[in-house]
Amino acid sequence: MVHVEPAHLVELALRNTPPTDDDAEALRHVERCDRCRDELRMMTRVVTAARSAELEDMAAAPPELVWQRITQGLSRESAARRCAGAG
Repeated sequence: MVHVEPAHLVELALRNTPPTDDDAEALRHVERCDRCRDELRMMTRVVTAARSAELEDMAAAPPELVWQRITQGLSRESAARRCAGAG
């Protein structure tokens, strides 16, 4: 059995363009195929969640202290490499 390509399932979930004959054929397959139906259902849920997300739902930027520690760690690694290469 040839399943609907994942990219086509994504397009079906997004519903950004008017349906085509290929879409109708894919949807007929989805009606008969548990695997493709589950994938389309999951992708549709993701699209719905993403479209309904609001700014408050987005992850907050990490505190400045996190970036400072990352910078310090990278500086130490860089200095250690320079010292190891100089010997």
